[in-house]
Amino acid sequence: MGEQFTDQFARWDTFSSALWYRSRIARYRLEGTKCKTCQAVFFPPRTGLICPVCNERNMEPYPCAQKGEIVTVALDDVGFPALGYGDYLPRIQAIVRLDDGIHLMVDIMQVADPAEVKPGSRVRMVLRKHKREDTGAWVYGYGFVLDQ
Repeated sequence: MGEQFTDQFARWDTFSSALWYRSRIARYRLEGTKCKTCQAVFFPPRTGLICPVCNERNMEPYPCAQKGEIVTVALDDVGFPALGYGDYLPRIQAIVRLDDGIHLMVDIMQVADPAEVKPGSRVRMVLRKHKREDTGAWVYGYGFVLDQ
């Protein structure tokens, strides 16, 4: 600590426009990484990192599956308006197992009745408005809708 950094703890939750921009491909296309050596797949991407399965540093881009199955569901009817999530209440959050085995925590969008969303339901990825930046600009990301 010093005069320049007065906080005792590092702030990991501070929004970074540069980091958000660099990770846009993963959010817009749902692109992860795959180890060329052992074929293990990861999301979020582990570019430049060591594979925890085989301990090799041999990653390549991997297009994740766009469809999957809901594992579990939670309903958020309180929301966090200060963070830009108040526009989408009630917010239906789910853990989704994609068809390639990757698990994601996602928002389920465009649902008339939250009771329709249950474990075992099939879903597909869509691009959606995620939240507003402090500047008022929209930030986009992935969301999921029920696959009829």
